[in-house]
Amino acid sequence: MKYINLAILFLLTITSCSNEVIKDEDSYLYSVPPGSTLTLNQNITIRANLGRTFFQNGEVIVESSLNIYYPHCSLTVNTILDKDRVISPTTFSIHKVIDDEEYAQGYIQFASNDISVSSRGPLITGLVTYYFLSSSMEPDVRTLECIQWDSLYENRHLSIREIRRSLGDILTLKIAD
Repeated sequence: MKYINLAILFLLTITSCSNEVIKDEDSYLYSVPPGSTLTLNQNITIRANLGRTFFQNGEVIVESSLNIYYPHCSLTVNTILDKDRVISPTTFSIHKVIDDEEYAQGYIQFASNDISVSSRGPLITGLVTYYFLSSSMEPDVRTLECIQWDSLYENRHLSIREIRRSLGDILTLKIAD
């Protein structure tokens, strides 16, 4: 019996460590490799005093209209200007990809006679992917950031298909071989 348990443990160990590369665009496990490209197909405007513009459901959208609980992306720049800036069509090289987490927590005061009864509120997370970009035509553009906020236990990184749906025809993502 001891050897059977060891054999089962051994089989579980070697089968759980797969290094298979996932290339399913619907899988949140599929990562965009460096060397991929992102092509801006039309002029976009980054408003004065802002460092980004947002995309959701294939449209440019202002942050106040953004539904953070659905997939969205933003194109960020290094320099914030006091006037509107137009980013012209170009192709960006994706030279680095980082998956990370962001957290937000609200403050809730519970009804109680004890003033110490409070909570920092519900925790929501955003599993964000940063695509670091470079282009000689638009050198101030820094990243494409894609995220969706959700509860701590139900969140995941966006799939390639969700990112493409967020970007629509405004930006085209081409995966390197």
